[in-house]
Amino acid sequence: MPWRSGPYAGLIGSWLADDDPRPAIPVPDLLQAPVMDAILLRIYGAQWLASDRPVLISQFSRYYFMHWLPALLVTQLAHGWFLPLELSAVGLVFDERGQPTAMKMLEAGEPGEAQASLEPWIAVNMRPLVEGLSADGGVPPAVLWGNAGDIFERTVRRLQGLGLRDMDPALALLETRKLADGRPNPLYAPVKYVGDGRRVRRSCCLAYKLVGPCEDCPL
Repeated sequence: MPWRSGPYAGLIGSWLADDDPRPAIPVPDLLQAPVMDAILLRIYGAQWLASDRPVLISQFSRYYFMHWLPALLVTQLAHGWFLPLELSAVGLVFDERGQPTAMKMLEAGEPGEAQASLEPWIAVNMRPLVEGLSADGGVPPAVLWGNAGDIFERTVRRLQGLGLRDMDPALALLETRKLADGRPNPLYAPVKYVGDGRRVRRSCCLAYKLVGPCEDCPL
């Protein structure tokens, strides 16, 4: 596939080819509480799971968006290819420690208009994921949307830095307050740049409770 090489390939190195032998767990399976708890227990241990499960769920969402969003941005905006959006079409691959380190698409994509709206990403994939993780983990939806927006904005800027010019659909999602259906856009203005050029998230990802404040922490 053309996106496996060229200037943007470095952003999607964790998206595995269809014939990669490593097993992938479909995202709907991961949203089942027993499965998620087993994964978090393996990564963080019983103490963290018992005391800070919402924090761990927030970090899991960051892993997901780090793999998924660059793949969709590169394939659609740079190549006019639409990956499937349904959660059942996305699988995560875990390493021996239990860390989600790669993504594999479980269904084929199709060609489409590169400049089409990205709002279906929210309705079909991101909103069900955020609602599922929020209900299961007790995480405020704003935290999870903040994670998505942070990674989305960061990836958009990296693509611009690599020379991708046709970014209007992605920029529209960052700059529009309301979606076409009238609902507030959860990816609107997820970060700001302060006077010294420092990048600051709109909402905290809660990572400070595990490892201390991140460089973009609003706190």
